[in-house]
Amino acid sequence: MPSRSSRLLEQPLFGRRLRALRTARGMSQARLAGTEFSAAYLSRLESGERPPTERVLSYLCTRLDVSPAAFRGSAGSPLARALATASTVGESPRMTTILEDALQEEAEGDAALRWQAHWLLVKCYRAQGMAARELEVLRELVRLSDDIDLPDLRARSRIRLARALRATGELGTARRHAAEALAMAEEQGLTHHDLVEALMALVSIDAEAGRLVEARAGVDRMLGFLSTDVPVRLRVEALWTAATVHVRQGLKEAAGELLEQALGILASNEDPVLWMRLRLAAASLYLQMEPRDTTRAAVRLEEAGAAAALIGMPLHQHEVLILRSQLAFYRGEHAEARLLVDQLRDRPEELSMRDGLRLEVLRNQLAIVEGDRAAAVSNMERMAKKAQESSNVELSAEVWRALAEALTAAVGSVPSGERG
Repeated sequence: MPSRSSRLLEQPLFGRRLRALRTARGMSQARLAGTEFSAAYLSRLESGERPPTERVLSYLCTRLDVSPAAFRGSAGSPLARALATASTVGESPRMTTILEDALQEEAEGDAALRWQAHWLLVKCYRAQGMAARELEVLRELVRLSDDIDLPDLRARSRIRLARALRATGELGTARRHAAEALAMAEEQGLTHHDLVEALMALVSIDAEAGRLVEARAGVDRMLGFLSTDVPVRLRVEALWTAATVHVRQGLKEAAGELLEQALGILASNEDPVLWMRLRLAAASLYLQMEPRDTTRAAVRLEEAGAAAALIGMPLHQHEVLILRSQLAFYRGEHAEARLLVDQLRDRPEELSMRDGLRLEVLRNQLAIVEGDRAAAVSNMERMAKKAQESSNVELSAEVWRALAEALTAAVGSVPSGERG
């Protein structure tokens, strides 16, 4: 008569769990079977053709280092359990570990559950500034979405991948994925939410590549989709994106209005991290305006800095330091800028390509002002040309502008920008 344990281990669930546990450990059927029974018998167990005996169950638990509960289905699959647990712990290192372990244990599990786990893992890696891992998981997310073949998942996966690629400077590939996502959203009649997300990604890439006519057309269309049924987070990010394009076009007043509108619709207790990120972005954009608006940048940076000290990850705290250094430089406070920059002696791994380049630009600007002109000028010229060659037109222009301002400051002139 079958034991109570055996009755609880129903096929074919037991076989699927056995196969997942074995493959997660990199074991062949022959290796797991050992001398206890044949690989053919193990194959029949995995296919659901044979129920496990008490002796077989005990052996498998020992070899796989699990308890009998690992084979039972009442608590759901490892991925389902991991997703349930992850939803209660937030985007933390603990959540990352839970998801990574479950994905490894159930390497060939349900594609939809795997997609959901990868989606959450992307958020974890982004929050922790782990850009390389985020990009790797995003590529797998796109592959899974194509296997599942649901238009909304395919579009959303491509949008996230496009954003990550843009941050690394791969604008051509990023644009292709963003354009595919927008086409899917349009052709499949997806929600305004999906259309706005796709347009935001495409607009940001076009603005960075200097395609300002296309970017502005995308902005006008994107703003037309913003209604009260679009989540506040998405409206804030869309206005922020629109402001970026207006800054690139030299439309300072319009950009400022869009920024202030975004800043005004999000309460600090509604989404504290987005509230902080928005102020970091606003400070950065004010410092990119012509002339550089150091007064308003200082206000938003003060707010962002206070929030970053409480809830920010290392990535956000490094961004605050870079912006404070830039603000000091453009106020003519070069000694203060040097003190701040020296707190970031090595380029932090968490920085995006753009922020990393801004840090290097600032270091070379300070070197020029401090008298080490030849090497610093050469470095900045090289950075500008490299950005131009990679089609990052706006970043290249920003480096040339920074070089001109540093040379002006070096001969005793007041740097362009307001005195805060």
